[in-house]
This record gives sequence, C-alpha cells and structure tokens, in this order.
Amino acid sequence: MKEFDFELIFKLADGKQDSSEYLDALFENGCDDATISAGQLGMISLSFTREALNASEAIESAISDVKKAIPSVKLVEASPDIVSISDISSILGHSRQYTRKLFNSDTTSLPAPIHIGNPSIWHLSEVLNWLKSIGKQESRINENLFELSYITKQINIKRQLEACK
Repeated sequence: MKEFDFELIFKLADGKQDSSEYLDALFENGCDDATISAGQLGMISLSFTREALNASEAIESAISDVKKAIPSVKLVEASPDIVSISDISSILGHSRQYTRKLFNSDTTSLPAPIHIGNPSIWHLSEVLNWLKSIGKQESRINENLFELSYITKQINIKRQLEACK
C-alpha cells in the first residue's frame, strides 16, 4: 500500500451554509483520515492522507466516502493539480527564483500554462513530466506525486467537461 496526500473541495448543494453539521457523518463514513475545513460558507474541504494501491483508488474512495456522508455535495476541485511557480517551488523544496530560472532555461519544451497572468498556472502533472524529461529534480519528486497529480488533473478536467453539458 502507498500513502497519498491530496485535497478535495466540495460545494454543499442542499442549500445549507454551515458544513460543520456534517463532521460526524464524514468521520463515520470513512473520512477519518482527513482533516476537514469548514471555513467557507457553503463549502467543505478535506485534506486526506489515504493509503491505497494507487492514486486513483485513493481519490475515488475518498470521493465515494464523502458522497456517502453528504449525498448532495458536488466536487469543486481535487488537488494537487493547478499550481503556480510558488507552489512548484514549495513542492520541489527550492526558491521561486530557481524555479523561474528552470522555466526560462528551456522554454521550447516547457508546458503551456493553463492560465497566463499574475500568477500564471499550470497542471502539476505536466510540469513534473517536463522536469523529468529535461533531467531536473526527478530524484527529489516522490513517485506517488507523479501519479496523484495525473489523476487529480483527469478528475478536474472531467468535472469541468460535465459542468459544460
């Protein structure tokens, strides 16, 4: 079994704004491996450390457990997925300046950001694969993070496509 650290953010769809009433139900339905944040009205965030055979199993079981506890919730975001240069620097354990230097060193193969702005953002899986392809940082990156970032990207894209229907 591997251990995966990820976050799931849900919107409460039943019109209730106070998510704290769901804490016991979440715990009783298998979310005892999550830290729950109910800070934003109408939203609930769960930071999981879940053991599973693979990232897909970890995340899918967590989503299922949350939906057993709160059937009306809607997934808003799974992370780690969308990251800025600051996020990437934190994940890799080095300065933002060094990350920017890496990004500027090979702009031809650098993945395109999904948003250009302040800050620009990328899918983490694409950045990790790029770093691996140019021979940078792959020894510092946990293999579970490669797997996890790929799965969270797929979940977020699927959720966005369903929202467009």
